[in-house]
Amino acid sequence: MVETATIRKCARDLGITPRVLPVGKWNAITDVIGIRIGHVTLIEGDDIRTGVTSIVPHDGNRYQDKV
Repeated sequence: MVETATIRKCARDLGITPRVLPVGKWNAITDVIGIRIGHVTLIEGDDIRTGVTSIVPHDGNRYQDKV
């Protein structure tokens, strides 16, 4: 018996728009002006892969100037 893959649609494809603002060019956090993203992948040996992503919301003092 062979099963066919089910194609799942996202809400936007079904005409559902749960947000007020329009979707950016890439539909990603990097579409937001002023946001900076950093990422690094750490590799140890042949089988350990991990990573970390950093999101910097603005250039000001992130403790005094809350987002």
